[in-house]
Amino acid sequence: MTVFICDDNQEYLDQCSETLIGISKRNKLDITISCFTSGEEMMFYLYESPNKADIIYLDILMGKLNGLDLSKTLRQIGCQSEIIFLTTSEDFVYLAYDVSPVQYLLKSKTSLERFEEVLMRAIRIVEKKEKDIFICESNGVKKLIPFHQISFFEIWKRVVTIHYSSDESFQFYSSMELLEEQVAGKGFVRTHRSYMVNLTYVSQFNQTKLVLKTGDTIPIGVTYAEKLSKQFSHYIDSASIYY
Repeated sequence: MTVFICDDNQEYLDQCSETLIGISKRNKLDITISCFTSGEEMMFYLYESPNKADIIYLDILMGKLNGLDLSKTLRQIGCQSEIIFLTTSEDFVYLAYDVSPVQYLLKSKTSLERFEEVLMRAIRIVEKKEKDIFICESNGVKKLIPFHQISFFEIWKRVVTIHYSSDESFQFYSSMELLEEQVAGKGFVRTHRSYMVNLTYVSQFNQTKLVLKTGDTIPIGVTYAEKLSKQFSHYIDSASIYY
């Protein structure tokens, strides 16, 4: 498991690293830790390969590139790492939702037990993602795509286009009904007769469309609007990002 920590306070970086090492020893985990003292430093390191880390701890109040802006930029370039905000201010907890973090923790209120609990939950998420694969095939080419990389499906005359990893896509033949069976319980919702969306990618919701974190705009069909609104509200209520 690869863990990155970004904090402009060297003393806290050292403390966080020591805590992670202690937890890894107690739980017999193999963890590699890399530390960064600024958002710019981490961004430079991850720009070409945004998924080097499994888990990223981010402070928010840092220099020119704060942790919130850094996390949004990372998501925009395709970073799928599990993000944990670890900061001194609770002012940004609602804005943090946009990047789907595992948790938003306050340094002053986070006990060792709570820190370990959140880390272990993030590890379970990473392990589950590695095993959770959508399989599709077309013209003899088989694709194995992790569900968490898929932003949405669209279908036209039985040709399904799967959109994943920010800007990649793949086409295959299927039906929306069969797709719904394949992704049941994976966090996907039907928004339209031709579209199905991964809820974790939703950035904005209104009566006629969804805007995804990838920048894509997805229409909402009239017959799906009420059910979709309830599903989205349930997702918001159950999203565990608060301290």
